[in-house]
Amino acid sequence: MATVYGSLACVLEVRQVQVEPRVRKDRLQWRGGDGGRSMTGVNADLLMKRLWVGKSDDGKSDDGKVDHLTKVAAACADLPAGFLSGLHERRCAAAQQLAGRSGATATSVLLTPMWRVVVGHGEDTAHETSLTMSPTYGFPILPGSALKGVAASWARAVHGDELPAEVVRLFGTPRPGVDADAAQGSVAVLDALPVQPPRVVVDVLTPHVKPYYDQDPPGVPKEPPAEYHNPVPVRFLAVGQTPFRSWLLGPSEDVERFAELLKAGLDDLGIGGKTAAGYGYCKAEVEP
Repeated sequence: MATVYGSLACVLEVRQVQVEPRVRKDRLQWRGGDGGRSMTGVNADLLMKRLWVGKSDDGKSDDGKVDHLTKVAAACADLPAGFLSGLHERRCAAAQQLAGRSGATATSVLLTPMWRVVVGHGEDTAHETSLTMSPTYGFPILPGSALKGVAASWARAVHGDELPAEVVRLFGTPRPGVDADAAQGSVAVLDALPVQPPRVVVDVLTPHVKPYYDQDPPGVPKEPPAEYHNPVPVRFLAVGQTPFRSWLLGPSEDVERFAELLKAGLDDLGIGGKTAAGYGYCKAEVEP
């Protein structure tokens, strides 16, 4: 007997999931005495990007979003005692082992935001805003790629498109304005992880003339910006003054030069989004 199987169309959708305090008490535990705003034992990255924990029925109202982001911020700060110190000890040992295999140098750099930092602000999430976090540990990080980008941007600001050969060697090729074969950079940059439980805050930006900035259909004139447009508050997460530690691996002279570029770039250009509003500026210090 012949069997005919028809085609099956599968549609995958990302949905906001309502999670009440009474559901999955083994995974989502609520503290008392703070209005139910804090959680323990939760991966904040998973909570932010895969679950919606709010009071609103539609999962879209601002009250529900503020409540949810507040829980995410609380989960970021709620780390077991000794967790971060042990993590940094393991990373130190790993960095030194990796550097020792090739006769390179492993240097740690302490990065301290002067105010607030937002990396990954434009990532597509249910909130329309985001924050780069470690999917493994669930706390905010400064990606090594972002740190390398800041140093490279400062190098271009100083030298222009014609970068000296010693600077090109740090970042590798291809690079804009450099005619060379593809090559790996001499300095590897590890993600910067928080040294202490990160202080994450719920921040807000408020476009006052949103209809003016929205894309209008072709042929339809834009309505001029004025006070008859309603302000639209947009909530997002930002990292407060929390020190981070990264590791630079490579030849000692190249690591020293890279650290100088990184320090100047973080001080003058900043990292992440909203630098024009004062976010992202950091002090960088090479640790002994």
